[in-house]
Formats: sequence, structure tokens, C-alpha cells
Amino acid sequence: MKKRVKTTITPYLFLLPCAVLILMILIYPVLSGVWNSFFNENLIRPVTPEFVGIENYTDLLKDSMFLDALGRSIVWTLVILVFEMVLGMCFALLLSKDIYCKKFFRCLVLIPWIIPNAIAGIIWKWFLNESFGMMNYILKSMKIISQNLPWLSNEDLAAVSVVMVIIWKSIPFVAITLLAGIQAIPSDLYEAAKVDGARSFQCFRFVTIPMLKNIALITAILTSIWNFNQLEIIQVVTKGGPGEATLSLPVYIYRLFMQTFQTSYASAAAVLMMIVLIIPCVVYVRKLLKE
Repeated sequence: MKKRVKTTITPYLFLLPCAVLILMILIYPVLSGVWNSFFNENLIRPVTPEFVGIENYTDLLKDSMFLDALGRSIVWTLVILVFEMVLGMCFALLLSKDIYCKKFFRCLVLIPWIIPNAIAGIIWKWFLNESFGMMNYILKSMKIISQNLPWLSNEDLAAVSVVMVIIWKSIPFVAITLLAGIQAIPSDLYEAAKVDGARSFQCFRFVTIPMLKNIALITAILTSIWNFNQLEIIQVVTKGGPGEATLSLPVYIYRLFMQTFQTSYASAAAVLMMIVLIIPCVVYVRKLLKE
């Protein structure tokens, strides 16, 4: 009996240090943020914070800047998801073929994903510079434009630029993940389809896509969560400007906390953002548990 109890407890004892570490690093800050969201703490005012209940949440739901940032983040996430999945699939299909220097190109496609977000933001900020950026130089050399475009100072172009950079950063992960899924598909399925008279597109439609459905769904959920949380690239490239054209929800929360020092208000906004992200997280976990 003692041996059985010892055998049952031992694995949990090994997991205890990791559980304590997770509790300190992840769970405590979340609970602290939720608790702080019910007060009116502002670091600029040297007064004792007062309990205000859900006042911060009701104010946020009436805050047009918060609602615009939330809507902008959702729309951007959906747009980025479509482009990254389509382009990622194209790269995955290309890299799955027996092309020259296949291994080299597989390594090459990972470069945007390997580069840290802040460094990628700096690179693209220079690349999109209106006066001496390479983007305008390339487009003018190809006779696509006749004069330099204000990529980062025009509201519409700034939004397009930010979305473009995030898509560029996300494609490698999608491509490599889908490539792993494609390589795991048994070749017998393609051979059987070809015997039945299926062409390349039909093989892709009736074999590749169904077999990649699960891994594509998980990849889409993960990248959507990451892209919705994207802060570094937007903060480095545009800082949410010009005006509020590229003000996403993470940048809005960053401004509240680091610039206006409204810590409780920022905590409430972060809690609402967490609630929005819980939905795809639940779908992701349920999908994993089913598998």
C-alpha cells in the first residue's frame, strides 16, 4: 500500500517546482491585474487607490478609442489570417516539391520568423521610409509609381504597411507547419487518386486539404492569438500613428500603462482583451484534447 502511494505521489513531486514557477510567473500577474482593474490607481496621483468596482469596465465599453482599437485588432487579425494561410500554403506546396536547393530555401523562408519583432520593425521602418526607403526605390524602378509614397505618414498606407509587415513575419511559421503536415500525408493516397484519374488540383483539393484540416486549424488559431497580441512591430514602425490609424488594442493598453500611467484602467482593458482571446484558446485546447 505504501509503495503504491509513493508511486502515485512521486510524479507530482517532480512537477511541483515547475507548478510553483508557473504560479509565480503566469498566474499571479494575471490575478494581480484582475484585482487592480477594480480600483482607480493612477501612478501620477500619489493617493491611495479606491475600490470602484466595475466602473473601469463600463467606462471602457463607452470609450470610443478602446472600441476602435478592439475592432481594428479583430479586422487586422482576420485579414492577416487569410493572407498568411493562403501564402503559407503556397510556400509549403512549393517547398514540398523536389526543387533545386530545397533545403536551402527551407532555411531561407524561416528568416523573417527568426528575426525578433523589434528588429523586424526597425528594418521595415527604414525600408518604408518615404525619403530614402527601398520600397519606394523599387516601385519607382519598376515604373509602378512616379513619386514617393508616404507609407508611414498616410493613415491608409500606414495601416496597410503594418498589416503587410505582420503577414511577412507570420508566413514562415505557417509555411513550415503546413509543410510538416504535407510531408506526413501518405504517398499512397496521391497514387490512388492519380490511378482514379485525379489531376494535380484535384489531388490538392480532395487529398491535401482534408488531410491538413486539423493542423491548419491549430496553426490558424495560434497565429491569430499571436497576431492579435502583436505590440512590438506596431510600436516600433508607427507607434499607433499617424493619429490613431494603426492603434491596435495592445498598443492602446501600452499607452494607458506606460504613457498616461492609468494602471487600473489599463488592467481592465487587458482583462477584456484576455476574455476576447479566451475564445480561440478554448477552441485550441478542445481540439488538442480530441486528438
